[in-house]
This record gives sequence, structure tokens and C-alpha cells, in this order.
Amino acid sequence: MSMTYKPVSFFIMAAMLAGCGNKAVQQEQQAPVKVNVFKVSTSDIPREFSYSGTIEPDNTADIGFAVPGVVNSILAEEGQTVKQGQLLAAIDATEYSNALAIATAGLEQAEDMYNRLNELYQKGSLPAKDYIDIRTKVAQAKANKQISAKHIADSKLYSPISGIIAARKIERGSAAAPGVPAFTIVKTDMVYAKAAIPESEVGSFKQGTIANVYIPTLQDSVSGKITIINPQADAVSRTYNIKIKIPNSNGILLPGMLANISINTGKSMSSLTVPATAVVRDADDITYVFIADAQHKAIRKRITVGALTGKNEVVVTTGLQGGEQVITTGLSNLKDGASISL
Repeated sequence: MSMTYKPVSFFIMAAMLAGCGNKAVQQEQQAPVKVNVFKVSTSDIPREFSYSGTIEPDNTADIGFAVPGVVNSILAEEGQTVKQGQLLAAIDATEYSNALAIATAGLEQAEDMYNRLNELYQKGSLPAKDYIDIRTKVAQAKANKQISAKHIADSKLYSPISGIIAARKIERGSAAAPGVPAFTIVKTDMVYAKAAIPESEVGSFKQGTIANVYIPTLQDSVSGKITIINPQADAVSRTYNIKIKIPNSNGILLPGMLANISINTGKSMSSLTVPATAVVRDADDITYVFIADAQHKAIRKRITVGALTGKNEVVVTTGLQGGEQVITTGLSNLKDGASISL
């Protein structure tokens, strides 16, 4: 009898010990997480807007020859910095030089004839009509010479502004024609940060407002002033373009760079804020916080956040009403519905 019941007793005791062990583990897993909380409330913060924009040059010039000809010299390349008045290219001016020589000879002949006939006219031996004709020929000869001289001058192409050659559109031996661009030059000693502003916000800005412009490529920020607020809205997006003028004497800001623009309106607005340490962003890019409820449970709450304030707090745009107890510590040990202790 005793041998029959001993194995049974052994299994019962083992089961009881295992059950006690599971309960201990379960109690340990359910131990409340120690946390700190922050009561969500509204506060007055500076009204600041943020936009994405791009850097634009102060001026863009498409320049070309004023006279036709064959390009025989190119003295500037793409990416090169040029000064105002610098020679960029030239065309073969042989034809224009010959035309100037002919015009010069014609002028000399007309002036000589004028000098001869003028004496006769002064003595009354020359009809007025003939005198007017010779004066007209002299004037025409002078004009022909000036035109030929200008053609020679126009055979050389000079930069009208200081800037960077963005595009070279001619080659040696190619034909140049009036009105056809040979170079594109961008002026970058002063640049603009351009952004599109929604209709509901454009009224908050005025010319002269200071803006902070962050350039991700350079990992640096610069400041400038709003100089242009376009009064014409885009027909499709209904946004208004603003431009912020930025000094760029060192040339590090290049056209096309992306920019993050922050503009402080100088006014305050009432907003819900929570400490930045309370905000969690998961792998799916979902932002949320944990709320401590009356039953001492951590409740996950999805939110939408705005700007970061100077107090290391985040503006909550949606998801909270105010008065909630937001958990600020122990977040790595929390999950939705977990027990907490304050």
C-alpha cells in the first residue's frame, strides 16, 4: 500500500511546487513599474511657423552675343566664379573689322568733301541743297563707323554681373546668333530662401520679420529677413510665396539647396505641451505617450506633435485634451495596460 501511494504523493508535491513557482513568476511579471508623471496643461508659447523651402539666387542672367558670328574663343566654364565685366567668350570679328575700315575711309572722304564745299557755301557759291546733302553724308558716314565699331565691341561677350557660371551653351566653332543664350550666370553673393505659405497663415507675416533658415546639407543655420511676400496666390495650391534675403558673401549657400525655415511671428498662442521625454515614436513612425489612469494603469495614447519649445517640451496638436497625467519615466518597461506606481 505504501509503495503504491508514494509515487502519487511525489507527483502531487512536484505539481504544487511548480504551481507555486509559476505564481511567483507571474507576481514578479505583474509588479508595478515605478514612474513619474506630468500633468498636461496649456501654456503660452511664441507663435512660430515652420516650412520647407529652397535656396534661390539673387539674380539669374541668360546672356548671349548681340551680333552673329563663329565662336573662336571661350574663356569661362561651368561652375567658374566670374566678376562683372570679365571676358567670357568672343566670335571672329574679321568681317566687322573690315566693315569698320570701309566705314572709316568713307567718313574721311565725306569729311574732306564737306571741308571743300563748306568754304564755297560760306562764300555763297554753293546752293543750300548741296550743302545739306554733304552734311547728311558726313552724318551717315559717322553713324556707319559707330555701328561697325559697336559690332566689333559686341563680338566680345562680357559678364554683366558677378556670379557663378551655371551653364555654358556654346562651343568653339559653333555659330552664335543674337538672342540665343551663350551662358547662364547666377548671382549668389546674396540669396533667397523661398517657401510657400498657406492662405490661413500668410497674414501673420510682414516684410522685415526675422526668420531662421536651417540648411540640412551644411548642418548650419543662418538668419535673414522676409523681403518679399508675393501678393498673388498660386492658382492650384492657393499658397503665397515668401522670400527671405540672406547674405552669402562666402558663397557656401548654393541655389537648389533645401532649407527648413522657422519664422517667429512675435505673438503668443495657448498650446498643450508635454515634456519631450514623455513622447515615444515606434518603428512605424507612430507617436504616442502613456497616460496614468485612475486605476494606476499605463494607457497608450496616440498623439500628433508640433514644434519643440525652448523648455524642452513638445507642443501636442492632437490626441490630448489637457489635465491628463502623462508618464515621463520608465517608458522602456511599459506596455499598454501595465500596472504602475507613482
